[in-house]
Amino acid sequence: MMKSTLSIEEINDIDELRKLINILNNKIELIESGKKALCDLIFRKCKLICPSCHSNSVNKNGKYKGKQNYICKECKKKFNGLTNSVFHHTHLSFKQIEQAFECILHLFSIRKTAQIMKVSTKTAFTLRHKIISCLKDIINSFILNGDIKLDEYYTSINLKGTKKENMPRMSKKRTSHGNKKRGISSHKICIVSGCDEFDNMFFTISGTGPVTSDMIKNYVVPRIRNVKKIITDCKSSYESVAKEKNWNLKQIKSGTYTDDDNNNLAEINSLHQQLDIFLSNFRGVSTKHLQQYLDLFCFLKYLNWTLDYSDQLIKFRNKICIKNTDINYLNVCDNYSNLNFYDIYKDYNFHPLKTTT
Repeated sequence: MMKSTLSIEEINDIDELRKLINILNNKIELIESGKKALCDLIFRKCKLICPSCHSNSVNKNGKYKGKQNYICKECKKKFNGLTNSVFHHTHLSFKQIEQAFECILHLFSIRKTAQIMKVSTKTAFTLRHKIISCLKDIINSFILNGDIKLDEYYTSINLKGTKKENMPRMSKKRTSHGNKKRGISSHKICIVSGCDEFDNMFFTISGTGPVTSDMIKNYVVPRIRNVKKIITDCKSSYESVAKEKNWNLKQIKSGTYTDDDNNNLAEINSLHQQLDIFLSNFRGVSTKHLQQYLDLFCFLKYLNWTLDYSDQLIKFRNKICIKNTDINYLNVCDNYSNLNFYDIYKDYNFHPLKTTT
């Protein structure tokens, strides 16, 4: 047995090094198998506050299965480090949760993620949506400024995962024509998007049909500050808002790629192409969950542009562990979008047996 007083630099025997590695691996596995590692991770990254009333007047209230419990002096509610976090109501180990983060970074399917984590597909699906739901606050904090490019991305409504009794319309046959509205109709999702010279971006579902001035006021204006120049296409909805907000608006004419001042929309159009590829990895994303995947796309781009690959997993995990989520095993399939599918398809005059999604 090697002496504990030796430093790693003094150990030259390969067998001794392997023994040391095995001891460390066993120690890591022991820690990862319990919930204490998750609690310690959360409390290293955030202040201790009550998840109910957000008061910081809390006292320790004993331990249960290695987890420190607390009680709020204000509302008298009891909680622990995992309450309302991504790791709440889960029996997964620290190692399995890290595998889930890694699978999301690699854009693995739910089935492959479940195989790697050795859990059911429903558990893998729930954990993925708990994780990506926490990105909302992070993405909403990104504010565009300087030279800003704005455009829209349109996609068809996808009712994947909706039960038959909750369908807002009759199921459609998979044909290439004759069963849907053509062009940018009220059955197309409008996603307003923007990017600036500092690599900040946003993709937000604003409604259905062509972009309107109200969509821009509600979903674009709150996301931009200190505007030097706004570059868009020639839609009139941008003109009315730019006049009201005193923007320096530069519009690219239809059929051209640049104007006389060399302004263009190449960067935002490239992001739209990358978004197409990103969404194709999931074999169709349900519209009711689409905003969460748009937030994931923006966050992964942020990681790729700011960090080395080896640091991305730790950054991803540390950002998410301090966020709260209300998604759980029972409500994960609910409609979390700002769209009412029954209003969108009201011209179909379809009356389902149950009117909740």
